[in-house]
Amino acid sequence: MQENTIPWIIKIVPAVVGAILALVLSGDIDKDGKIEVSLNVIVKFMASVTVSLYGGSAFIEYFNLLHVSTMYQGAIMLFFAVFGLLGIGIVYQSVALLQGKPISEVLHEIKAAFLAIWGNGKK
Repeated sequence: MQENTIPWIIKIVPAVVGAILALVLSGDIDKDGKIEVSLNVIVKFMASVTVSLYGGSAFIEYFNLLHVSTMYQGAIMLFFAVFGLLGIGIVYQSVALLQGKPISEVLHEIKAAFLAIWGNGKK
């Protein structure tokens, strides 16, 4: 392995972990750790990793964080993976509203997403 490859592996691992965490938060991976693989889940996973790698790299370069440690940069990639999928969800809901979906249905989807993230208090 070249010496420049190791930092990228250290950055890709948090991107993948963040994408898995984003799938847990979106409810695609349930509390038992079961996942039903479908095209939708694969697209969400790939979108989350892509947003993490490109968005995280752009953030690191824009704010001149190239001098910080590789682990710090990996943490930035992790945050972009999780919150990038959240941003994609917000854009999706906005497009759904523009296409004529009733606001009550959009609010129901948002409520379901929050319950999936924070839980509904039942064990």
